Amino acid sequence: MNYQPKAIRLFLRATLVCLSLILLITIRQPILATSNSNILSGARWLKHVEEDLNPWWLDKNAFGEPIGNFPSFRCDDGEPVNLSELCPAFENLPSDYGWLPLALDKNFIVSQSRQVYSYGVAYHLTGDPKFLSLAKAGVDWIRQYGLDQENGGSFKYLQIADRQPDLFVGQRTSQDLAYTLQGMSFYYYLTRDEEILSDIISLKNFIFDNYYDSEQGLMMWTPGKYESQNSSDEYYNQRKRLISQLDQINGYMLLLIPMLPEPYKSEWKEDLINLSEILIDKFYSPKYNVFWLDLDKTEDRKLLPGKADYGHTIKSLWMIYHTGQLVDDESLINFATTNADRLLQEAYDSDSGTWTSAPFLDKNGKIVRDLDKNWWIYAELDQVAGTLSLIEPSYVGKYLQSTVNWWFDNMVDLTNHEVWNLLTSPKLEKKLPKQYHWKNGYHSYEHALVGYITSGATLGDLVELYFARKQGQEQESIRPYYYTGQIAELEIEPMPLVADNNLPSISELNKVTVTFRQIK
Repeated sequence: MNYQPKAIRLFLRATLVCLSLILLITIRQPILATSNSNILSGARWLKHVEEDLNPWWLDKNAFGEPIGNFPSFRCDDGEPVNLSELCPAFENLPSDYGWLPLALDKNFIVSQSRQVYSYGVAYHLTGDPKFLSLAKAGVDWIRQYGLDQENGGSFKYLQIADRQPDLFVGQRTSQDLAYTLQGMSFYYYLTRDEEILSDIISLKNFIFDNYYDSEQGLMMWTPGKYESQNSSDEYYNQRKRLISQLDQINGYMLLLIPMLPEPYKSEWKEDLINLSEILIDKFYSPKYNVFWLDLDKTEDRKLLPGKADYGHTIKSLWMIYHTGQLVDDESLINFATTNADRLLQEAYDSDSGTWTSAPFLDKNGKIVRDLDKNWWIYAELDQVAGTLSLIEPSYVGKYLQSTVNWWFDNMVDLTNHEVWNLLTSPKLEKKLPKQYHWKNGYHSYEHALVGYITSGATLGDLVELYFARKQGQEQESIRPYYYTGQIAELEIEPMPLVADNNLPSISELNKVTVTFRQIK
């Protein structure tokens, strides 16, 4: 089935509305690049998904053997990694990535979960059932092989050769487990599959029971109960890390809470508020408007390279903003919007019309910015600017018209698809592999999903998304990702057959097409 007409239809619908906005932008500030005249519409984001992202993840090398055992590593041309003769992407890596080639004989649960999320978003945006079936294949694999039935929680990785898991529970981080939940959670968001919910709740309980330290008042990096299993590597110490709190919110909690039955909804809301307050009270620096990445050493609170960045800071503010909206807490909303606005101004480089990656103090005590373009940091900044454009549409002309089109022109691999990992300043040299266990499709697809929703909503367009539900559940807990909106139209039809017998059946689900308006 050809899904391109949706993009064309939305493009035509948006064009007339956009022309006046483009004229206003042109008058108010100079265009920083020739591509900035491209209209930021939902149709443009769908084009990005269909032409730039989907081909990479629809390549047979992405599917794994069997399908659902998604590979964590691929060469930059999409080919599998050959351990006896490494492709250029995994050779001559920077010294701080010297560990990466040692991991190539494993498949990591976090990347498999992120790939489930990616296929889920691809279905959400296009309605192509093949993506939903691929997501289910990944969910089935994680539930069968990725969960530790003996100790609880999930494994960190499985050896490729024999599927043997890691053995040390004490070396599985709270971030690892949060992202194990990401794929299952997004699949549940789409389908309300009750079988998956029990695994989600069990894993969430395991995280909070074993990683939350009530004396310290925060989520720890590794579980104290298994501290004797930790290696001499301080990486596995019981560290106080921002991402231990943040990724519980971002990985699964914020998305699922509106859908949960009681008593889980109320319990998770309390945990969500607590984690948001921890972020603000323990990790936030009002002086520098950043969230510290760690709190273990004195120098962790100094604005030095590697101690804070714009990506984790803007994501923290984004999660706090949506938490405030969800629990109707104006103080959280105001904290997030005020400081996000300040941070976007600081992170934006007006000379190039792009985002920078991190602030730090030079030897003279002056704040300077890292001009390298890190794919996930850049995406997060776009996403928050897009979210705030729902409140203040001038963010489109002030930032997004330039930053997003720069992304399309520079971050996308126009030959082999997907997006580059890191482009270094000033020559935009490509560094680091395009796919490894912490660089999967998650940030690329969330960037596209949020861009599609917020661009359409800012233009006053209707926003169309696809869900999949069993008969009788089609209208339950339908919302546009982290946002709210009115349902203008809801259509139900049988799920089209997937013409691949190697993929799991999703025929018990109906395809639900939902059109939203007044998204906030």
